[in-house]
This record gives sequence, structure tokens and C-alpha cells, in this order.
Amino acid sequence: MSVMPRFNRQQLRSELERIARRPIRLTLTANASNYISFSPSENPLRVRIQRIFLDASDDVLVGVGRWLGGRAKRCPKVVGRFINSPPPEVAGVVHTRRRKLKPQGRCYHLGLLLEQVNAEYFEGSISARISWGHRISRRRVHARTLGAYYRSENVIFISPVLDQWIVPEWFVSFTIYHECLHALQPFGQKPHGQAFRRALGRHPHYGAALQWEKANIDLLTSR
Repeated sequence: MSVMPRFNRQQLRSELERIARRPIRLTLTANASNYISFSPSENPLRVRIQRIFLDASDDVLVGVGRWLGGRAKRCPKVVGRFINSPPPEVAGVVHTRRRKLKPQGRCYHLGLLLEQVNAEYFEGSISARISWGHRISRRRVHARTLGAYYRSENVIFISPVLDQWIVPEWFVSFTIYHECLHALQPFGQKPHGQAFRRALGRHPHYGAALQWEKANIDLLTSR
């Protein structure tokens, strides 16, 4: 049974225009790694936004609108939390585009890394495929997640911001491990609940990964 979203595209555009206080041309996407992108200097503002925001709550939309309008310098925390932990009823109706997967990157081959992670930590139980997500223009401001698992397609997408030699291979593998845990979660389970956090914390690079991400946040958000 399909679930009607809270807004349609026109309604979402109107709501964001009201909050941002500027005209917007809105495009809905199924991008698996870049959830929001826009160029602040454009008028009207051209915004590409993931379909999941059709079901965003008022506080999330206020955060998005303030960011689009220039009253927030970075992606607001409330928006980041929504991206990383959408409600199960919302996450379950988001679908990726049917497209050719691209595990081979400029620096890292995700297929090979997934095989290693699957064998070492999951006894080969992960059946998901894996691909790099889409790259976007450096001129556009964007909100991204480093990885995403789409149950409807059984696909893991990894942000192409990690496909550079300055990013350690072990950090890319840790990100894949994170998404593999999501692939094993029963549908409807809280994405980042206690059980998930315990399993994530058992990874040998857990502490180092948190520190590296915090120390390199500008690198991960500037490309």
C-alpha cells in the first residue's frame, strides 16, 4: 500500500519560499548521498532536494528554509538529524532511481571493500550491492550523508567525497560497515537506536573514525 506524503512538490516549494523569503525553483531527486544542493547567488534559487523532505516535520522545514534564505551558515542540526535518522514510515517509501551502479571510483573500488567488510565482520551475510553516489558542482551548497542504505533496492550508496586519497581506506571501510549494519536492521527499527550504536561501537576503528571525521569536517563538506 502506498503512503501519501505530507506535501506535494508545489506545496513544499511554497512552504520553503515562505520561510526562506525568496523565490525558489524546486527539483525533487532520489539522490542517495546529496540530500540538498543549491547555489546561494542564484535568483530565483534553484534547489535540488531529496524526496524524503516531502514528509519532513515543521521544525525540519524551518531549518531548511532558514538555510536557503541565508539565515543559517551551515546545514542546521535538525536537518542533519532528519537526514541521518528519518522516521521509519518515511524511510520506507523512499526509492532510488533505477540506474547503473558504479562501485569503481577514482581512488577506491567499493565492491572490493564491501567484500572485505562482509567477510571480516558479517560472515558473508550482506547481500546488498554498492555504488558511489553522484558528484555535484562545487559551486553548490549541499547537505550530504557519507553513506546511505536503500532497502527498496538493497543498495548501499557511498558519498563520492570519500573517493580521494586523502581519505584513509579504513575510514571508507568503516562507512561501509555502518551501512551494512543498516542493511541487517529489521524494517521499522529505529535507524540509530541503542542496538545499532552498540554494534557500531564494536568496530575496531570506531573511536578513530569519529575523531578523523571531526578533524576533517571541512574536507568532507567542501567538495
